[in-house]
Amino acid sequence: MERANQTLQDRLVKELRLQGISDIETANTWLPAFIEDYNRRFAVSARSEQDAHRPILHDEQELNLIFTIHYQRKLSKNLTLQFKNRQYQLQGYRNGYRLRGAMVTLCESHDEQVTLLHKGKMLNYRILAQGEQPAPVVDEKSLSQAVAQAIKKQQSRPKHKPAPDHPWRRFVIQPSTPQNINQPL
Repeated sequence: MERANQTLQDRLVKELRLQGISDIETANTWLPAFIEDYNRRFAVSARSEQDAHRPILHDEQELNLIFTIHYQRKLSKNLTLQFKNRQYQLQGYRNGYRLRGAMVTLCESHDEQVTLLHKGKMLNYRILAQGEQPAPVVDEKSLSQAVAQAIKKQQSRPKHKPAPDHPWRRFVIQPSTPQNINQPL
């Protein structure tokens, strides 16, 4: 039996025994009378009648996040993290290089819904399928290297000059016949 601020101290069990109650239905019908007697003997009135409750400063979504279990995870270079044998990858972050290695708060609710937060802001993510490789995050450095390799490959190819009898060389633009300006249309 839990103790109510160390005043209950098994009184309920002893009162049930004194009343001869041994089943739940009878105890439930007798309980309101016990609570009334208990409150009459042990209740202490408040010093001030003023309501000291503060207003709720959070919206429903923030309250739902407060009542979740929070875990800290570190993002990898390709903006992934692992949690409970699942791999999560952030979505929609083209310049994601600034999030690489960042600490992310993973919030798991009682129904196993996962929310990712970074500095209090929600992050979009997707769960990768088993064995699926994460999409690489392109940053300026790797993009510059890819462009440099493409330019080098393009310059290394031999220049192709079409043969003199190529079809596009045979195409000749026929000059249009001038119309007499003075003739009516």
